[in-house]
Amino acid sequence: MKKKQRTTLQRLCFLAKQLENSKHYALNAIQPGLISNETKFVTFGTNRFTRREEDVINDEALNKVIGELDRLAAYLHVTSIQAALFTAAFSKSLYRSSVDFDDIRSFFDLDNIDAQFLQHDFDMLNKQNLLVISDYRRRDQYIIPEDIVSAIHQDLPIGEKNNEKKEITRYDFVTTIGKWVEDNDIKTMELLQKMAKEEEQSEDLLFVQTVKKMIRENRVRVMFYDVCYDFISSRRRMSDIDATLNDIFDSIPERFAWGKQLMQQEHELIKLDLIEIEPERMFSEASMKLTEKGRKLFLENDFELFAEEKEKDKKLIYPEDIPEKSMFYSEELSRQLNLLKENLQEERFAELQKRLEAQSLPKGVAAIFHGLPGTGKTETAMQIARASGRPVCHVDIASSKSCWFGESEKLIKRIFTGYAEQCKKSKLKPILLFNEADALFAKRKDSNFSNVAQTENAIQNIILEEMEKLDGILIATTNLVDNLDSAFARRFLFKVEFGQPTVEAKQSIWKSKLEWLPDDDCRALSTKFDFSGGEIDNIVRKVVMEEVLHGTRPTLAEIEELCRHEKIGNGCNGGSIGFQA
Repeated sequence: MKKKQRTTLQRLCFLAKQLENSKHYALNAIQPGLISNETKFVTFGTNRFTRREEDVINDEALNKVIGELDRLAAYLHVTSIQAALFTAAFSKSLYRSSVDFDDIRSFFDLDNIDAQFLQHDFDMLNKQNLLVISDYRRRDQYIIPEDIVSAIHQDLPIGEKNNEKKEITRYDFVTTIGKWVEDNDIKTMELLQKMAKEEEQSEDLLFVQTVKKMIRENRVRVMFYDVCYDFISSRRRMSDIDATLNDIFDSIPERFAWGKQLMQQEHELIKLDLIEIEPERMFSEASMKLTEKGRKLFLENDFELFAEEKEKDKKLIYPEDIPEKSMFYSEELSRQLNLLKENLQEERFAELQKRLEAQSLPKGVAAIFHGLPGTGKTETAMQIARASGRPVCHVDIASSKSCWFGESEKLIKRIFTGYAEQCKKSKLKPILLFNEADALFAKRKDSNFSNVAQTENAIQNIILEEMEKLDGILIATTNLVDNLDSAFARRFLFKVEFGQPTVEAKQSIWKSKLEWLPDDDCRALSTKFDFSGGEIDNIVRKVVMEEVLHGTRPTLAEIEELCRHEKIGNGCNGGSIGFQA
């Protein structure tokens, strides 16, 4: 009856015991002359004998060891010497979290000189991913990868070369990488080695071929693969930057260095236009996602499927999301605004830019709306956007200034580079809106005064330069036009002043807000109180509160009482004209 062969695990356990007993003599039996020829005692089972260089290796026990080593070598796709070294590493790994070359040397009872003859074979085990570095800080420490250990325990084949190569898609590929990234037990170096092996096994994928050509550094590739994985596995289609860096890197300094590169738009993946950042006030809340170029690279023919579900860009306010509002202007103000609004209609705007370019004039259209608070500057900009069908890229002034030296300039630069990208992506060029613009466009200070002055001057120089080469539409609003630096004046094609509304305009505003109020009462309120449109809105909100509270509409006298308390610092009369308390 034929004797049943050992399983791979049984073979390894048998070899581990026998090789540890035979020390380096088995190595000489596999490859004669490998180790020095000094005479020592060696034991196989109950047989104790000596081995010398001239002895013929014919011991039954030793031959059995060599036969099992040959079978193990065939299983691992390595030489018999390398199979013996792997056996030693496997034996040591049962008692230690990692092994090094000294463990192998002591296992075979070798001195340092003899051990050097095995260094190349040991390195080959690492190259073939049978041993992988366990910690990037200790590159001499190795572990046997989990998939190898699992295959040994299940007696399954490993390392087969293209015989029954499994067919995988790019989605399978990034899913494998992404799950490894999320596995906290896999260290950075092991992750990179596993990724390299997976790339080798997936070399037929066009996606993998293209990525390897574009991105040389393996750390950058593993991040890109992980962002792709998050795209197909997350409903947000985004990757949390802080969590991703924590998953990939064991080194805290390396995490911070990469985080800084990403937030400053200096990372290689950003330069390659494969990812873009969704910044937040706090680094821990920032996200990254695939750009259109990145999605096309990853999705290939499936790109259109995802394009159909394209979400609106959160950075933009879309015209259909802007409520329509009736605006009331003086005749002169209405004429200026109509000129701007008509020229922003796409057909006219395209012709305007074409003609300006032909005459070597700046192609961009910049306007500044200035005047008292509440006169409708910001709302007018929104209504122009709605009428022209253009989205609004609203600049958050507060987030454009940083306490970090040198960061504010980068943030401002990023506003304009981001706007330029939006112009390329959008069907119609958006309106870049700087609300309360005096915070950025203020008069320049003496640069010798302080570091703050130097930073603010640098910011203004960037804005001036960007306005000069603007290829879009910029609208700035300010209540403090006198605070603006004169250098900005010539760069604004339209300079539109919003004054207090006329009595007729105020009457129309009152009537539009309180339709139930008689015309004579609207006229009386317009004559008695010099309010802006924003201040009238405040009174109307209080009227609604009175209706909710009492269930009835307030009388004219009650509305006038509300008006008296609208202005701050003017006593009971509150800015009335010709009104006696």
